[in-house]
Amino acid sequence: MPPADISAAARAAYTGAMRRPLVVLLALLVLLGGGSFALWFWTVGRLAAGFDAWAADAQAQGWTVQAAGRHRAGWPLAAELVLDGVTLRAGPEVLPGGAEYRAGRVVLHISPLSPDLLTLRLEGTQSLRAFGGPALPFTADQLGIDVPLATPEPVRLSGHQLRFTAPAEGMTIGLLDGQAQPGREALTLELSGEAITLPPPPAPQPALGGHIASVTVTAALDGALPPPGGDPQARLAAWQHAGGMLRVQDMALGWGPLGVTGTAAIGLDAGLQPTGTATLRVVGYDAALSALAAGHVVTPQAAQAIRAVLALMARTPEGGGIPQVDLPVALEDGVLRVGRIPVGKVPQWDWSAAR
Repeated sequence: MPPADISAAARAAYTGAMRRPLVVLLALLVLLGGGSFALWFWTVGRLAAGFDAWAADAQAQGWTVQAAGRHRAGWPLAAELVLDGVTLRAGPEVLPGGAEYRAGRVVLHISPLSPDLLTLRLEGTQSLRAFGGPALPFTADQLGIDVPLATPEPVRLSGHQLRFTAPAEGMTIGLLDGQAQPGREALTLELSGEAITLPPPPAPQPALGGHIASVTVTAALDGALPPPGGDPQARLAAWQHAGGMLRVQDMALGWGPLGVTGTAAIGLDAGLQPTGTATLRVVGYDAALSALAAGHVVTPQAAQAIRAVLALMARTPEGGGIPQVDLPVALEDGVLRVGRIPVGKVPQWDWSAAR
């Protein structure tokens, strides 16, 4: 505080001197705030332009991309473009049977702490339909996709507590993870789900129980995919002639008493029917066969016969543990074989019905 006995002129000079730093500080704050807002506005604009370019490219590939509305959000903590009522659709000329994804809201998010990472938050009621199947509506506590912008790292998917409604009413997926990375020779995919609950009654109940502990698949899709348009059979034939094949490099399933791991290679034969081989390692087959017999999936006699054959093939791991069986599986000319034993006939796929 200034002394009480100074003159009015000195008092005014003192007060002015005290105000100048405050004015400068206020001006700096305004400049910083304005610069921050301008940067946010520019970044969201770039997000919108990037989305429009991606949508145009997808539409050139035969997809339909729609958004009922959009607006800017996130300032000052992040740059966000919010898309409402999003639909992504492909006809049978792109994928057999077509495909469609819907989301109540998709948020494109870039944080100033990670400017090279684009995060897509998928929110609201969503639905997924593929290969001619029914649409499966669901919601999720969290579902997102991370897209690196400046590095060749894979695109990553993560989700928590997916809850499905009719026609899969009551189905839930506790944890969902995946990633995809396109390459010159193949598209590499990984997908895993944990704590999966299948639809309860009145839906049919599987013999192995309504809970799947985990399922994991790591695969590579070989062969260049032909451009969309034209006859799906001709496109599949072109992919097959280009060496098209799905190589399952690793798969694992834990369902009730059954545990299965293995690898596989699946392609198309000259008639565009599925063909391939797999090697499976199975544990818990004894309890699984009992459950299948109790669920009337196989007869008790058949379960006993299969159990006897598997017991001859089983081996106990070094150091002890549950016996395990290695099974070679082949699909050729519509016949599924385990070892040299035919176990079933696979119906031929009518590609024309997938239009």
